[in-house]
Amino acid sequence: MAHFGRRGVTYSALNNEVTPPLASLAETPHALPAMVTLDHEHEDTTNVIIHKVPKTKGGWTHIEDLDSFFTRMYRYYIRGGFYPMIMSDLFSLLQFIFIVWFSTFLVHCVNYPKLFRNDASANITRKLTLQEVIYSPQECVTFISWKWWCLVALCSFIWLMKLVISVYHLYYAYDTKLFYNHALKIRESDLAWINWSTIQDRVREAQPEHHMCVHKQEINELDIYHRILRFNNYMVAMVNKNLLPLQIHVPCIGDFHYLSRGLKWNLEFLLFFSPFSPWENCWQLREFYKDHSKRMLLARQLEKQILLMALINLLLAPLIQAWQILYFFFNYAELIKRSPGSLGLRTWSLYARITLRHFNELEHELRDRLNRAHKPASKYLASFTSPITTVIAKNVVFLSASVLGVLVMLSVYDEDVLTVEHVLTIITILGCLLAGARALIGEEERLGSAGPARGEELFVQVLGHVHYLPAAWRGRAHTKDVAAHFQQLFQFRAAYILYELLSPLLCPLVLLSLRARALDIVDFYRNFTVSVLGIGDVCSFAQLDIRRHGHPDWAAPKKYGDKAKCNAQYDQGEGGKTELSLVAFSCRHPGWQPAEPSQ
Repeated sequence: MAHFGRRGVTYSALNNEVTPPLASLAETPHALPAMVTLDHEHEDTTNVIIHKVPKTKGGWTHIEDLDSFFTRMYRYYIRGGFYPMIMSDLFSLLQFIFIVWFSTFLVHCVNYPKLFRNDASANITRKLTLQEVIYSPQECVTFISWKWWCLVALCSFIWLMKLVISVYHLYYAYDTKLFYNHALKIRESDLAWINWSTIQDRVREAQPEHHMCVHKQEINELDIYHRILRFNNYMVAMVNKNLLPLQIHVPCIGDFHYLSRGLKWNLEFLLFFSPFSPWENCWQLREFYKDHSKRMLLARQLEKQILLMALINLLLAPLIQAWQILYFFFNYAELIKRSPGSLGLRTWSLYARITLRHFNELEHELRDRLNRAHKPASKYLASFTSPITTVIAKNVVFLSASVLGVLVMLSVYDEDVLTVEHVLTIITILGCLLAGARALIGEEERLGSAGPARGEELFVQVLGHVHYLPAAWRGRAHTKDVAAHFQQLFQFRAAYILYELLSPLLCPLVLLSLRARALDIVDFYRNFTVSVLGIGDVCSFAQLDIRRHGHPDWAAPKKYGDKAKCNAQYDQGEGGKTELSLVAFSCRHPGWQPAEPSQ
């Protein structure tokens, strides 16, 4: 029997994942033979494995789409089980209804002239009641224009689609619940106390009994990760090779990296999920993309698809922009009022979450790693405080705190002070200014000067978690240029919100610039796709093969050093991405054995 856990082999291509090779030779409908050809340097050996799928096993035997199955299994674990998923989807639907209803209410059902006492016909000096400033339901309906009704109808259609999708996901979530309970022997109440590695071990133990993957008698950790992260690995590789144009030039400011949730969704839809994407299904690349002679034709088709997507985004930009404003207002208005300084806190940008992600790294593993890097990264950037900015911020703090303190004391003494015109507005603005100015005063300014040595020391602590060090940054962590580039990865929350609000306007521009990379994308799919038996087509970088994708700077001495240096620049993982991903995956899965050079 062939050993499938072995690395450093060449796998035969699969035309159809569902129908294994030699299936037509089976004598009975339950015998599903599979063949894999292993190329060991100069010798060719062919091994045939024949097994029978047990009749007694139900819905988890010979699963047709293992990608979706393992992805649902992982999301079930991340979201905490079946009942938390139901509640989350239910409240998401209710939140959508609330945003549409509350927006309609604020626009058409409030008598703003009377509320702000601008109505000359109503000379009222007493306090107004809610009934006096809110129109009756009949009046509200008459005030709503036909354009707004069209918008409500569109929102209703979107809500129905979200409802259908939620019901569809919950239907399969229940099947996943049964799989956890019966196949993995994990109850939902125990899910919060079990880590992912335990679930993964249970899946591997269940494979010989249930034969979820019919092509293999046993599956390893890398097989499961390939299934869940097939498209994510392609995206990480494209960003690592600078294939996607995620830079925007702003006059008088310079270039900055940009990736919003809307842009990420558009890129994934074009490259992976759309009906006209390069993928035949979840596990197989279209055969045309593997043919070198059709590369120009495919590039022109991809250019047209990108142009069409950019035009659709441009036409829908006003609606998307309005929804973005409403969504962020309802999500962050209370937070800004309660804690204005939260806008001065830093968060990892979406671009950073792809740039810093290893091959074969799940979302919760990336999140935990970046969370550990949050504190040292904040300290590192806090050490770069401009003296001029610090002086200005200190004076703003002094003035704002002085005026704010007086107003607060007066309002405590007599609450009628708050009824004076614009007093509450002044208090709110002063609170925001005070919080923002305090954020600009670096931590090192309060603790003492950092200096170059301190900057390098802080950056080493950051590197221990983010694992990202471009060659131009080495030995220059204390400089302003490195800090400015790192700020694009670890940005203020206010900048994150601003980028998301600008997404409907910037997304079409980025998509139009992507047209110039269409041929490179087609070549990337052809050159960096390998077919693995029982897995399908995967990104070759995700195989963690340092013999093909290793970087010379990370090459092992003597034995494998010369061989690794033969890799062309086109094949290398930039910044040691392949080596770092290999080390990270091996640390998370000690039982997994890579090939000898990787060891």
